[in-house]
Amino acid sequence: MITPPDATLRRFGVTAPVLVAETKIATVWKVDFGKEPAAMKFYKNGDMQDERPGFDLLKALDGKGAARIHAVDDSAALMEWLDGPTLGDLSRAGRDDDANAILARVAGEIHGAGIDLPLTPLTDRFAALRNLTIPSHWPDAVRRNLHRGQHIAAAMLTAQQDIRPLHGDLHHGNIKQGNRGWVSFDAKGVLGDPAYDLANAFKNPIDAPTITMNPARIKRLARTFSDILNIAPQRLLGWAVAHCALSMAWTDDPSTDAHHPLLDMLLTLYTDLK
Repeated sequence: MITPPDATLRRFGVTAPVLVAETKIATVWKVDFGKEPAAMKFYKNGDMQDERPGFDLLKALDGKGAARIHAVDDSAALMEWLDGPTLGDLSRAGRDDDANAILARVAGEIHGAGIDLPLTPLTDRFAALRNLTIPSHWPDAVRRNLHRGQHIAAAMLTAQQDIRPLHGDLHHGNIKQGNRGWVSFDAKGVLGDPAYDLANAFKNPIDAPTITMNPARIKRLARTFSDILNIAPQRLLGWAVAHCALSMAWTDDPSTDAHHPLLDMLLTLYTDLK
């Protein structure tokens, strides 16, 4: 039976761990923290990978658009318990427009918190796309669209505006309802253009292609974000293209990546706005 280390439980002052989720790099436990439940995320092999800066961001936000962090060390984090559902659940239940409006408002809370942290620049996050070599044997459409994605990403990064701390992985699965309302979690913590934080939403909720692979939904999403956050739809779609291409660059073989049809659709809609 899998259990978190006793030393971690003692260090955080928690008891009664119940496993609620497992990811590639961590296990998530519901624990008793005083008189309230909390979520404890324990990282396998003590390696937080690229998530450590995210906890610095969440802690600095102190509940503004984000789960509160009770404690964090190099191998685990203890945070506010969120009962759910996620915004992804809301979208899949037929309330996608509501979910997208909530996501925009959460983003606005994060970006308006006025925090200052020495986080990794967004340009560093795009290294995989910038350094991607596109082989000549890949399908022509994939090669053409990835080249365009690289070009647009470079242009967006060069023309960043209002640089500030970002969540870095803001999407429907990383915003959940709790006692204080809808808040984000699982941040990456990067420094860049606030418009980038909306990019991941265009390919989420994950594993719901009937929702995401819809040009009308993409246009509606851009309008919703634009109306709530006062960001031009073309900029939002530019970042959506850039992030979708980056997601492909992170895979083992971008030429067979399932994101390509979405990238093709985003590129078409982005071009139509120019």
